[in-house]
Amino acid sequence: MASEKTVFFLDDNQDYLNVVTMFVERSCGHHVLAANSYENTVADYKRILNSDLAFLDINLGSDQYSGVDVYRWMKENGYKKQIYFLTGHGKDSFEVQKAEALGAVVLTKPFPNSELKALIEPEIV
Repeated sequence: MASEKTVFFLDDNQDYLNVVTMFVERSCGHHVLAANSYENTVADYKRILNSDLAFLDINLGSDQYSGVDVYRWMKENGYKKQIYFLTGHGKDSFEVQKAEALGAVVLTKPFPNSELKALIEPEIV
């Protein structure tokens, strides 16, 4: 790996996590930390709070904490780096509206790998 920089991805879809991990590590040269729930994020808090950039899926499944909850937890615990939200839902979704109210950037999935790389590279060079 060309860099010791770390990108954190939170998503309840394991296939998506596998694909994005492979892409970021191979194409961007950065290590990926991946979690599929709030609980898994908190359990690995030391590494996640030290990551250089974060992408959080907003909807992590019914009756689960959301990416907005993870965002708040990260901020409350001192995370100061860029956080992007990911969603497959429209702007009328309540959780998407909550994410936008935080002033965070909300990206609609799926988006091209070239766009992902363009977001990652300037943030953690």
